[in-house]
Amino acid sequence: MHLEGNALLSIPIALLDAVTFALFFERFLGRKYGLIRLYVVTYSAYFVINICLSLFYLGILAAFSVIIGFTIAYTLYKGTRMQRLFCGGLLTAYVFVSETVTVLASSYFLGYSLVEIAANPLVFYVGAFVAKTIALGLVIFISSNRLKPLSPVPYYYHLLLLLITYICVFLSYAVYFFVNQSEAPATMIHVISELAIIVLSILVFFVFEKFQRYAEQETYTTVIEQQLSQDERRFYLIDSQIAEIQNLKHDLTNHLMCIRRLSTTQQYDMLNNYLDEYLPKAEKVITRSYTGKPSVDSILSEKVAIAEYGNINVILNVSVLPDFYFSPVHLNVILGNALDNAIEACNKLPDDHSRYISLDIKAEENWLSIRVVNSSLPVNVKDGSIPLTDKEDKAHHGLGLNIVNQLVRRNEGVMHCKYENGEFMFLVRIRSKPGGSIL
Repeated sequence: MHLEGNALLSIPIALLDAVTFALFFERFLGRKYGLIRLYVVTYSAYFVINICLSLFYLGILAAFSVIIGFTIAYTLYKGTRMQRLFCGGLLTAYVFVSETVTVLASSYFLGYSLVEIAANPLVFYVGAFVAKTIALGLVIFISSNRLKPLSPVPYYYHLLLLLITYICVFLSYAVYFFVNQSEAPATMIHVISELAIIVLSILVFFVFEKFQRYAEQETYTTVIEQQLSQDERRFYLIDSQIAEIQNLKHDLTNHLMCIRRLSTTQQYDMLNNYLDEYLPKAEKVITRSYTGKPSVDSILSEKVAIAEYGNINVILNVSVLPDFYFSPVHLNVILGNALDNAIEACNKLPDDHSRYISLDIKAEENWLSIRVVNSSLPVNVKDGSIPLTDKEDKAHHGLGLNIVNQLVRRNEGVMHCKYENGEFMFLVRIRSKPGGSIL
């Protein structure tokens, strides 16, 4: 077959390969960058190189696909390091096993040896096209319900599943190797063995889905526990406030009579001093109104009181919030964790260091923006990722921002952390109404 014919047959194969990669990574991981042109250029380059290798360097095409699959997943998409490596490995394994089962099936049904299939361009390209179609079908099948971000699953589960996946790849290659060494067409046993391997590799995905659901349920349980803990503290404060209000009510008549007597006798200096002493006591027992949302105002009042008790200067730039469609519990958990981390960071500073927390909450069209800036000791944060806890028990500490990140992503938002010039900055942009773009 002429070079032009080979090129024409290579185009749909390379296109299917690029579409398979893009569909899998975007549905499982989501784009890391907002530059659509970057992804178009990347996949266009992959498409062109794939065609060139199919024509001139076919022997390294499989290795090229594996390397590019891992590279694209790791550099251009979101998720933890292990999530990106796992998805890259899972996809390249599916592509490899699909190609192997197609070649063996072609050998069995056509009665050709593997060498004869490789020497027949038409049979080879048709088989490759079928293999890529099978791989795309697998991706569509397993990602049909995957439109939400991945939940953090312990890395050793990823490693175990990735190991099982590549055991499947090894077994698939072993069957291919033995058939190729025999220089005879594949038998039904070979084809059935390869089909069993591909089924096993698909089962790896369903095991991963079980781990995902477990991780999501664990996150949900942790959120509820945090909310219950916050509610318990809040109810304790409310009980204290009610007791103080009852005391104020009991003494209110006496206070009013004293104020009236000072006013009637025109002892205004004493009246001002009396009010200066009395009013702060009354204000302390009333939850301040910041946003117009009682649950949000309650948690802000609690955190501000804790910060001010620790001599931390709190600067609030908060306006009345409109109605939002995500759960108020999620917003309380986000604010509670962010402010708890800020208070803890300020408390670690030396006594002679300035301690402050600045909180900004703004509603912009379909989005709610939250920005917390606090003075802090140096924090190791890379590329806006979540900083690691400096506590020894890392299994049970440092979970707050991970939980916040999951809640933000679940509500179609983004979270960004940054440390610069003695300040730690926590940024969240979360969808408050349907519609609109995050960019």
